[in-house]
Amino acid sequence: MPVNITDFLNKKSDGLKKRDLVKSPNLKTIFNVINQHLYGKLKYTDTDTRARSKQIINLLLCKLVDEVSKKPEEEMEFCIKNSESPENLYYRIQKFFDENVRAKYKEVLDQNEQIKLTEELVYLIVSEIQHISLLRSSKDIFSDAFEIFVSKILKDEAGQFFTPPNIVKFMVHYLDPELETKILDPACGHGGFLLESKDLLWSKCELESDKIDAISKLYGIDKDLFLAKISRLYLDILSNGISNIFCEDSLDPKNYRAPAKEFIKNDNFDFIFTNPPFGVKIPINDSKILINYQLGHTWKNVSGKLEMQNKVVKQQPPQVLFIERCVQLLKDGGKLGIVLPEGIFGNPSDRYIWEYLISNGKILGIISLDQNTFQPYTCNKTSILFFQKLKMIPKDYLIDFAIVENVGHDKDGKILYKLNRDGSKKLDSNGVAIVNDDLRDLHLRLNEAEQFNYLKEQKIFKISFSQIKNQVFIPLYYTGVEKTLKKLANDEKFELLSIRELAEKKFIYTNKGGYLPRGDEIGSHLYGLGTIPFIRTSEISNWEINLDSYKKTSEEVYEQYKEKQNIEPGNILLVKDGGPNLIGKTAYISEMDVKIIIQSHLFQIKSLENDECIDSYLLLYLLNLDIVQKQIQAITFVQGTIATIGNRIMEVILPIPKEISKRKDISKSIKQIIDKKTEIRTKIQNLSLESFNI
Repeated sequence: MPVNITDFLNKKSDGLKKRDLVKSPNLKTIFNVINQHLYGKLKYTDTDTRARSKQIINLLLCKLVDEVSKKPEEEMEFCIKNSESPENLYYRIQKFFDENVRAKYKEVLDQNEQIKLTEELVYLIVSEIQHISLLRSSKDIFSDAFEIFVSKILKDEAGQFFTPPNIVKFMVHYLDPELETKILDPACGHGGFLLESKDLLWSKCELESDKIDAISKLYGIDKDLFLAKISRLYLDILSNGISNIFCEDSLDPKNYRAPAKEFIKNDNFDFIFTNPPFGVKIPINDSKILINYQLGHTWKNVSGKLEMQNKVVKQQPPQVLFIERCVQLLKDGGKLGIVLPEGIFGNPSDRYIWEYLISNGKILGIISLDQNTFQPYTCNKTSILFFQKLKMIPKDYLIDFAIVENVGHDKDGKILYKLNRDGSKKLDSNGVAIVNDDLRDLHLRLNEAEQFNYLKEQKIFKISFSQIKNQVFIPLYYTGVEKTLKKLANDEKFELLSIRELAEKKFIYTNKGGYLPRGDEIGSHLYGLGTIPFIRTSEISNWEINLDSYKKTSEEVYEQYKEKQNIEPGNILLVKDGGPNLIGKTAYISEMDVKIIIQSHLFQIKSLENDECIDSYLLLYLLNLDIVQKQIQAITFVQGTIATIGNRIMEVILPIPKEISKRKDISKSIKQIIDKKTEIRTKIQNLSLESFNI
């Protein structure tokens, strides 16, 4: 006899109580299991992954509301009761959602919102998390959930990446907002920065009424309606406060709706924390928006200073406009913490951004983050900028710098622990394994950091604004280049010359005003037409070129590039763009290597006859010295996922022995190595059955 649904829903039974819920050491592991089940069951039938992800979040809202509203001895609704069937569970959870989530938060959720997953999937998800206490397992539940269920979708659609909790915590604690201050995230996502701000402010509250007041001063904006809703719901559920979350395009304030216009005003906020969407694939190209930003205009060098022009650019990556939008919104004295692609911090083409910033306040700190920070979702290299808006800007001041090499996880998202010398995990005083996370208490260590000392190995230091060179704000630039050069300058055995100076002295060949010749991109449509190797960065290794490149083209194509590239024996190729592990690698062109076409990501260096005995062999040696490679590493900036040194290679200093006899000795030794390598390569190339009289 079938169960009567109404009777079943009204039935009370002894089941799982709130006090029975347990803490999970890693919610993301559980969410991953759920996601794998969903993918396995739906990959052939369900193409709307975004809609499905929203439904999973709706289920988690049910679980969260159930947990928040229950006393320890009360029975949970988000559980499977008395051998309950999938059908009965589905109807009961749907009823709970209607009455306790949608009805209670009707100003946020649409009235037609439903749990639309199948009965089987609802049953599966409830079974996986029913015994887990979400509140005890994670301070930011939806950060964990979104990473698994939503991140890829937002990455593909809008260049959004959820900020890891350790980054969020560090940024908020570094600026340390006080009570009675207004805090904003103009790209708030699910509200991670606002939640961390709430926790910090609450730790400073003496009265419960102060906590509600603190919540009322948290503001968020997000362009994505779903994320804006979740952010508002989450803050409301956890605090019973009144959250100020708006669904708007932060970069287009003229089109804000009335509620947002009332609260989101320029010169109005004490603190802004944000990780805006970024990427060249989602540019802002609306001139009506661009015209409202100084950074939406072209900039020109006028008498040695960059100045804004009247012309609006055709398009601009959103992160650039977000920088200015945040500055607009800050009060005088207000502070900003923003995550940005690391390329912005050092690219010569982005110096106008820093001209804007230093004209509107002072730089408080720059934190260079490890390449794995946003992995496994994106390998974008990022840094954190801390900035204070000021009308009266000091002429000189100290800036906090830090290089974060460990963020607690690897490229696959696996947690990494500090290890003892025997490979075992280091434990704290409570016997708990210590996560290898440089961000732990970094805000405290920055306060105690010393000014930069060229004689010390420093990952955390302060540097004065007046010491900033060429508006490069990358910490590694100063620990790698400046420190190296200070040491070299004191050694009388060497003459220090930059690659630019070598070109100016006619020791090496360059073209176009001192810039090294570049290769070309022949296009994939020309691959496979013949036997001429098209040499890319991956074909450069151990001072040699791999002629077995599978990207080969025809004699006819080669003839088109032969004269322009003018590849000759003794030339040196140096990788300038590509994977970070390839930058700075070199190859020597031998007689057997000249019939090639080189890629645009390679620099080509030609030595010229000179009386100083600076030849190709000496150059090859110098370019591969550890002290030179460290300089190259320091000026290698990552833009998105591509590393580049650009024309900064011209500023690299080579420590050339002053004694001519030493130069000759080095060249002779390197020539012997090259000759031997060429001999071996020739023998391998000429291998045949006849080679051994077979």
